[in-house]
Amino acid sequence: MPLLSIEFALCFLLFLPIYWSLQHSPRLQNRALLAASLLYLCSVHWAAMLAVVWFALAIYQIALKIQTVANRKTWLWVGIALALANLGFFKYFDFFRPSFQAAFGENFADLFMPLGISYYTFQAIAYLVGIYRSEYKPLIRGDLLLHFSFFPTITSGPIIRAGSLKNINGMQTGFAEQATTDTPRQMVRPALALCFIALGLAKKWWLSGMLAENWVNPVFENPLQYDVLSAWAAVFGYTFQLFFDFSGYTDLVIGMAMLLGFRLPENFNMPLRAVNIRDFWERWHMTLSTWIRDYIYIPLGGSRKGFVRTQINVMLAMLLSGIWHGHGWNFLLWGALHGAAFVTVNSCERVFGTQFFTRKWGNGVSIAMTFLFIALSFIIFRTHTLSETGQMLMALLGGGDGKTAWSAVMMLGLMGVFLWQYPRLRYAFECGVHRMERLPYWSWSFILAMMMMILMAVAPSGIPGFIYANF
Repeated sequence: MPLLSIEFALCFLLFLPIYWSLQHSPRLQNRALLAASLLYLCSVHWAAMLAVVWFALAIYQIALKIQTVANRKTWLWVGIALALANLGFFKYFDFFRPSFQAAFGENFADLFMPLGISYYTFQAIAYLVGIYRSEYKPLIRGDLLLHFSFFPTITSGPIIRAGSLKNINGMQTGFAEQATTDTPRQMVRPALALCFIALGLAKKWWLSGMLAENWVNPVFENPLQYDVLSAWAAVFGYTFQLFFDFSGYTDLVIGMAMLLGFRLPENFNMPLRAVNIRDFWERWHMTLSTWIRDYIYIPLGGSRKGFVRTQINVMLAMLLSGIWHGHGWNFLLWGALHGAAFVTVNSCERVFGTQFFTRKWGNGVSIAMTFLFIALSFIIFRTHTLSETGQMLMALLGGGDGKTAWSAVMMLGLMGVFLWQYPRLRYAFECGVHRMERLPYWSWSFILAMMMMILMAVAPSGIPGFIYANF
């Protein structure tokens, strides 16, 4: 049952009054949330529910050992190893399947990939490290299972931590504090929550779907049949498609969580207007980038062991980020490209000063150069082999056979205007939310109904899946 489906919407609307009828007891609300989350996983596949249940029980027992026994660090490493082994076995099984088939025959069984395994694995590692550092007390079994299986985030994040999280937007409240509270919950700014849901649907269903249907999919399937401008429109379009898809999903689940009385960490902060690659990673998929910072980059030594060692740590962190996204060599190459760009930025700023890029070219050129690099590197995400990547690069250099399409010029212009005006569009959204909050509640239904009618009229047919659910 996808999040973007009539069935899910009806179930969520039916669940809300049941959930808020238990407002006097947050503990009972947690049990209702847990039941809803496990049922949601069962609707996907019963094995997805069993996978997260056994995983949560194992992490719960290890967390108790970390808190109570003398060799706490040993048990911490046992928990991390278990989490990574579980993730690696399922996530990278396809990479080694040819070897298994060669050894055991072509009929070697396929494995079911547990839903959200990457996300709850990272959450588990952060949880165990927090227990080891005595940042909070261990969660009880039910709350820990809810932390890993929370149905708004299980598909594609954001990566919620039990403890607080610091990112570019400041400190974000952790899940443990919100789950264990005895204070009755309240909906968090319901007008903003509903607007987030509407915005997420517009990004995911309309904008991302439109780009995929009209530009990205046709050109990437046969790049050498299109002219150079169409190829560039498809490459830039895929970058926007990824952004609309993933940030739209995040807006949707943040809005749902707010209606349930929970605050989830923000995952995007205008990343396509970043002035360099470091700024991009501070704004794109922030719960992943801060996780990599806190649990890979800093434990490797961070910036504490000299400039050269810092660049090695950066490169290792970005390579691991690439591997996390998938098991193919193209993802490793993508991580290496971003790591090399990171090292280049750090080296230039070390030699020429911390504001080198914006001082030399200004914000506009720096944003354009960063966006160009991001878009070109994302070709690796969309293509399945390096041969397909090469064909797309040939089309970008004019190797295609198609005639110039003026619609490509128009699309490139629209994307440029969006990139230029995005801060104003974000401000307009915030102004719209404030105005809606001043209106009576009964009028909200008319506003939302009008939004949905417009969206249904302009959106492509069908309900698209979430791209990042594949990573």
